[in-house]
Amino acid sequence: MSLTLDFLDVLRKRPIIAAFRDVKSLHVEALDSIGVLFILGGTIFDLPGIIVKTGTSGKLVFVDIDLIKGVGKDASGIQYLAREMHVHGIITTRSNLIKSAQKEGLVSVQRIFVLDSESLTGGLNVIEKSTPDAVEILPGLILPKIMDRIRTRVSVPVIAGGLITKREEIQEILLSGAVGVSTTTSGLFTHKESTPRGDGIGLTPRRG
Repeated sequence: MSLTLDFLDVLRKRPIIAAFRDVKSLHVEALDSIGVLFILGGTIFDLPGIIVKTGTSGKLVFVDIDLIKGVGKDASGIQYLAREMHVHGIITTRSNLIKSAQKEGLVSVQRIFVLDSESLTGGLNVIEKSTPDAVEILPGLILPKIMDRIRTRVSVPVIAGGLITKREEIQEILLSGAVGVSTTTSGLFTHKESTPRGDGIGLTPRRG
């Protein structure tokens, strides 16, 4: 199974993604219900310990290459994360890094900030060109209102992140067709869906 398919399969079963800006607060032993981690802060020196702790639990680790300190925001930085740190994927707003990540076998998640209709249109244009493995829409609360517009343009799997603090918000987002929800709110890490989802929309893996 490819890493992209593995990532999507994990999210189908456990759609909540635990996101950490303060990696010192990351306690892997308390994340039994989580299958994917987003590392949104810290430094390159924090990564080895995180990878070791998560390796035995089978969790997938994604690094926001735009935010972590000490990693080059270029193809060489991607290579280092893949070959030396052995992360599973990256998150980035930089479309030029998507192909570099895919070339190294990493799952690529492109972040799009939707502030208005113009930024949504611009973001969708970027996604069409960069063809990431998944896209994260921020703020996530807006996703149910714009999912139809997204689906008229792209079929890439969609994750919601940002400003999500309530379980009912998660449920609404997942029912709209999102494959996952990323949150830094630890109280939501154990969220269980009250309504079963279908297979979702746009889960076709990237073809190379």
